[in-house]
Amino acid sequence: MRRVPHALPFHAGRRLAVRAGGLSLLFPSLLVHRPARAAPLPLTPAQAEGPFYPRTPPADRDADLTRIAGRGEVARGTRLHLAGRVTDESGRPLAGIAVELWQCDSFGRYHHAGDDGQPRDDHFQGFGVSVTDGAGRYAFKTIRPVPYGGRPPHLHFRLARNAVALLTTQLYVEGEASGRDPVIAAAPAGTLGRLSIRLAAAPMREPGALEAQYDFVVRLPAG
Repeated sequence: MRRVPHALPFHAGRRLAVRAGGLSLLFPSLLVHRPARAAPLPLTPAQAEGPFYPRTPPADRDADLTRIAGRGEVARGTRLHLAGRVTDESGRPLAGIAVELWQCDSFGRYHHAGDDGQPRDDHFQGFGVSVTDGAGRYAFKTIRPVPYGGRPPHLHFRLARNAVALLTTQLYVEGEASGRDPVIAAAPAGTLGRLSIRLAAAPMREPGALEAQYDFVVRLPAG
């Protein structure tokens, strides 16, 4: 004969429910769903500063590298609008980060760094700074980078906060760089993919312009 499980009397079941409710009052955290902690974001890879960081920063060092204050003419080259955010490893936006950008002109010449070769574009600023806002955002208007001296098109960056350096690196145009470049070849595997920007047409900004986005992830010094 099949045995029927013994059912608890009503008052016993009620007693267990009351005890369970008491536990929830004593330990409310038992009832709270705790989402899994998000994995930290990977830090942006560092790369060499190179020999062309400005020896003396120009008087005009704003975030628009396509024109120099006081001059009527503008730089040669395809306009590039580059923007993004700076965050820490938890994704928290970082305000007040000075993002420095420097690159060669459309002839492959670096300005303010002792490269006096010709031809050169004297209407290109060559170096600029964008300071992140409360949401960690930065933005530059510059020119599409060009290759020079066997190196692929790239942009140089240095990030600092209160004059404390956080990161020096380079960004490359997606599909236009490879491990044949000595700087990339010396980097760990996968670095190029993490330091590449994808260019897209931006006709709404200005005719023929390009745009790209890149987010930097840095670690602030302790204290």
